[in-house]
Amino acid sequence: MIFPLQIEFHNTQPLEAVESRIRQELAEFEKFYNRLLTCRVEVEAPKHDRRGSVSKVRIDLGVPAKDAATPGELRGAEGKDNTEHLEVRAQRKDASMAVHAAFNVARRRLKEFSGDSYKHH
Repeated sequence: MIFPLQIEFHNTQPLEAVESRIRQELAEFEKFYNRLLTCRVEVEAPKHDRRGSVSKVRIDLGVPAKDAATPGELRGAEGKDNTEHLEVRAQRKDASMAVHAAFNVARRRLKEFSGDSYKHH
């Protein structure tokens, strides 16, 4: 990993277990796609601890525009420095499970994004 990982927590103090899960999931993610340029993860805890409350996770991954099957396809336009952004969201009752689910969605979306040629070593 040669880029800075950004982790933000909303409605809660940073949670070591969740940060650890994010780093673990990112390490697994990089095994099949090692060309990430940026990674920002936001974890939002429920404002109130009620039955049915969920934690929400949003991941924004910056990938080289040249890896896209169709440039500008994710957000409608190519970002700065020839970077495309892949944004995914997931929510679960447990924040660590929401992180896991979000990275699973990111893997599937990246596969679609790059036209199945997502393994870059």
